[in-house]
Amino acid sequence: MGTSFEKALSDLPEKSRKQVQKQAKKEIEYYKSLQSFRKSIGLTQEQVAGQLNLKQTNISQLESRKDMHISTLRKYVEALGGELEITINMPDRGTIHLDKF
Repeated sequence: MGTSFEKALSDLPEKSRKQVQKQAKKEIEYYKSLQSFRKSIGLTQEQVAGQLNLKQTNISQLESRKDMHISTLRKYVEALGGELEITINMPDRGTIHLDKF
């Protein structure tokens, strides 16, 4: 029988446990951000999948990724009816807007 995640987490040294918890929180927030954004527009995963000619499960996987290609994110945003713009902020050097990916 395997060890539960909670048990494994509680067995870690405090510093390691805090790092794992911090990373988990970051991952959950990232997942929620794409999912929440889509939901705030009033679209379902099925609707977005239809726009992209994908299966609903593919959209679910995309929304839970921690990293993706800019082109994938652009297609997702366009399926929501938006346009992807990237801004690079450089301290003491200004801001660069990279439009229309």
